[in-house]
Amino acid sequence: MEIELISLNQYPFKFREVVFKSIFLISIFFPSFVHSAELSTNKYESFQAKSMGTLFRLELGVASRADGERIFQRCLALLNNLESKWSPWIEDSLIWKINHSGFSGAIPVDRNTFALLHRAHSISVLTKGAFDITFASVGHLYDYRKNVKPSAHVLPSKLNAIDYRKVQLHKKDMSVSLSDAQVKVDLGGIAKGEAIDQLLGVLKQAGVTSAYFSLGGDSYVLGKKKSYPWMLGIKHPRDRTRVVARIPLEDVAVSTSGDYERFFIEEGERYHHILSPLTGASAKGLMSATVIGPEGWRTDALSTSLFVLGLEEGIALIEALPNYDAIAIDSLGEIHATSGLISSGN
Repeated sequence: MEIELISLNQYPFKFREVVFKSIFLISIFFPSFVHSAELSTNKYESFQAKSMGTLFRLELGVASRADGERIFQRCLALLNNLESKWSPWIEDSLIWKINHSGFSGAIPVDRNTFALLHRAHSISVLTKGAFDITFASVGHLYDYRKNVKPSAHVLPSKLNAIDYRKVQLHKKDMSVSLSDAQVKVDLGGIAKGEAIDQLLGVLKQAGVTSAYFSLGGDSYVLGKKKSYPWMLGIKHPRDRTRVVARIPLEDVAVSTSGDYERFFIEEGERYHHILSPLTGASAKGLMSATVIGPEGWRTDALSTSLFVLGLEEGIALIEALPNYDAIAIDSLGEIHATSGLISSGN
C-alpha cells in the first residue's frame, strides 16, 4: 500500500476531533494515502526511488534542490544497505544466510540486525504469537502473482515450523540460529518500520525539521508543514480517486496492513499475504489495520498484529499501549478506532 499526502486546508485542527468528524461520518473505506501537495517550490522538494521492494518517497523542507538531493541520496544509501542485509530474496543477505543455515551453526549478524530480531521477538511475546517472523515457513509456499497456495494436505505439515521461539538469539556473540531446519524468517512485518525510524535519524542529523517520507504502507511525518500539521488523506478501498477522510499529524509514524497489498481471488475467496501463524492461511475478519504511534518499527509490527488478532482482541491490544492508536475496518466495511481517536477532547 502506498502512503502519500493530500493538501492541508489552511486552518488549524485538533487531531482527535478531525478523526472523529471525518472517519465516522464516512462509509466503507480502507487507508491508502494520496498526494496533491501545495508546495512552495523554493522550500519543499520531493524525491522518490524504489528500495526495499517498494517505493520510497520523501518530501522535505530544504534551502535548495541540491541540498534535498544530497539528503535523499543519504537516505537511499541507508535503505539499500538495509535491504542488502534483510531481504530474504538476496543471496548472502543476513536473513538469507539464517534461512539456509539449517543445523550448520549460528550465523553472526551486525548489532542493528540483532536488535531488530530482538524487537520482533518482543512483539511476538506481547501478542502471544500473533506476530511471528517465522510465518515465512509457510509463506514461501504462496505465490500471489501466479495464484499459487499450499495444498490442503501440505499446509498442516508445515505449521510446526511457525514458531518464533525456534529463532535463537545469542547475545554473547550476536549470532542467530534456528532450532528447526524447516524454519524460515521474513522481517517483512517490521523491517520497513525500522527503516522509517533510521531514516528519521538521518533527516534529523541533516538538520531537517519538516518532512514526510514513506516506504509502502509505512510512513512518518516530521514536524509541521509550514505552520500546519501534515495532512494524510484516507482513500476509498476500491476507488483510489476518492478521499474519504483527512487526518492532520506531526512527529508520528503511521503503518497500515491490508488484504489488498498482495493477493489473488479464487472461487470468491481472497488469499492475501497477511498469514495467521496459527493456521498458515490468510487472516480473516479485517480489511485493513492502521496503527499510529511514535516508533515506526512498533507501528509496523502492531498493524500486522492487529490484523491477525482481529477486531476485538487487536483493538484491545492497542488500547493497552500508551501513545499508540489504531483504526480498523472489518470485513463488512465497518470502521472502528481506539478511544484516543474517537474522543473529541478539549
